[in-house]
Amino acid sequence: MRARVKPVPDLEERSIESLPARCENCGATLTEAEKSLALESGASPVLCSVCASEEAPAVEASEELEPEV
Repeated sequence: MRARVKPVPDLEERSIESLPARCENCGATLTEAEKSLALESGASPVLCSVCASEEAPAVEASEELEPEV
């Protein structure tokens, strides 16, 4: 049985100024909308919309492959 580890939320308050200027995956410059979304969702790592959309299906697919207990 494999335990699922959830990322620990960052308890330190963040602002748009404290976010990275670039996507932590591909290095693309983040838009204000992407930064706002990262603040609202508490997302870490901070990703551009393209990388975030590519990551979501990968997470869903890996969850489907895990056996039910």
